[in-house]
Amino acid sequence: MAESIAAHSDASNENDDSYDDAGSYTTSIASSITEYKYEHGRRYHAYQEGRYALPNDEEEQHRMDLQYHAMRLTYGDKPFFAPVEKDLKRVLDVGTGTGIWVEDIYGIDLSPIQPRWSTPNVKYQVDDIEQPWTFPTDHFDFIHSRIMLGSLRDWPFFFTQSFKHLRPGGYIECQEIPVDARTDDNSLPENSALTAWCKLQGDAMRKIGMELVVTGDEIKNQMLEAGFVDVEVKEFKIPIGQWPKDPKVREIGAFQLVAMLEGIGGLTMALWTRFLGWKREDVEDELVKVRKEMQSKSVHSYWPTYVSLTLH
Repeated sequence: MAESIAAHSDASNENDDSYDDAGSYTTSIASSITEYKYEHGRRYHAYQEGRYALPNDEEEQHRMDLQYHAMRLTYGDKPFFAPVEKDLKRVLDVGTGTGIWVEDIYGIDLSPIQPRWSTPNVKYQVDDIEQPWTFPTDHFDFIHSRIMLGSLRDWPFFFTQSFKHLRPGGYIECQEIPVDARTDDNSLPENSALTAWCKLQGDAMRKIGMELVVTGDEIKNQMLEAGFVDVEVKEFKIPIGQWPKDPKVREIGAFQLVAMLEGIGGLTMALWTRFLGWKREDVEDELVKVRKEMQSKSVHSYWPTYVSLTLH
């Protein structure tokens, strides 16, 4: 179990209860992929429209990069934990997003938002990982995924396909953040806006067949059912805000807070208006409460995060 995070001495100061405002593609891509859909002023992917309910515009890409940085700092500045060799030949990064960390890999995502220029050993592909894989069997040295909760409907299929296409001796690693804000000191308010937000996010995602809360052990069990053995699960905590006492952990919290303050609108708007029947203005009013709570120094909230990895 991940250790508790100690709060900074002034993290519950009632007279100062908030933080300052946080301030080689393939040769061609079919036009249908880049004819994006726009809704509530945000841009959404066109390929397999509706499969993924979050935006893919520059604002969301910035949030994703901030989130990745908070995770990497939490993991001791490691992009992954699998003890893979440096001379990897074939790596698959599932849901590669902006491709911020990739080297020597094959990145796959529904949205073509990766850099237009990359080193020759990096290739991006716009595809749906929940369709039958077209890669050769026993092909990849390492399969990596990060924050696929809210993107994958069929986790057993993903792990079965991974087992089929990972070479013997190769590794798979999944890094996930359940949308389940917690505290170790019961500092979330009784009628917590953040807790309500997490629940409503989950309610909306279930309307399209996906879950936002899963434990490391649940991922482990699905890996085992697909044929993997000796699955290791690592547990961490990512603070939301600058309340931790440890300066390094406080820095992580600052990145996570900015990611949430700037990105929560994109995380929420389409889900609540499409699937829960909310009006845009009501969503915006509710998010004011959530942002205020996340900025409160008296609320010592964090996201649990799990890393599950194993050898083929």
